[in-house]
Amino acid sequence: MAAVTVFVEKDSKISSGGVSGLSIGIADLFGLSVGVTNLCIKLSIFLLILLFDSKITAFWTVIGAGITGVFMVLFEHAPVDLDWPRWVAFAFILLFAKLPIALLVSKGLSTGGFTAVAQLIAHRYRTPLWVSLLLLNVLAVAVMYLAHGLVSGLLTAVASLTAGVMVQVWSDVTNRCLDARKTP
Repeated sequence: MAAVTVFVEKDSKISSGGVSGLSIGIADLFGLSVGVTNLCIKLSIFLLILLFDSKITAFWTVIGAGITGVFMVLFEHAPVDLDWPRWVAFAFILLFAKLPIALLVSKGLSTGGFTAVAQLIAHRYRTPLWVSLLLLNVLAVAVMYLAHGLVSGLLTAVASLTAGVMVQVWSDVTNRCLDARKTP
């Protein structure tokens, strides 16, 4: 997820929403590191999960947040520049950006971002995960619009509208694939 955020989403100025999109927008608005911004936002999410969910969920939230945030900082300093055409990046984001998150969600874990909060909301209020993610993604869309203008805001809106559905789809596919290997 860290690689997709830094090499595809940040460079194309399009996001699939979530804390990654929020981090990219805030970092670009204020000239900050995406990784450090991501870690700061996820620290707030960790505190929210610690207050309103179990300690084990909070533990795995902080682990996921730490791993993705640290790798974002490392990838920001890597001498790699992927200049994909904007529409190719957009298609990649639509189809594959949520696959790493879905791998975790399929087992009840998260990267420590909006999926952690969405899982909390979904559990407490019995809403589908994709609905909770959709509501949270409004923040990322607004910040990407402010940081990069109308086209980035609209493309991020489309990507984030599908993000929750893609997490659900990839999570179901991943569950079937992983569970299929366990059966004799």
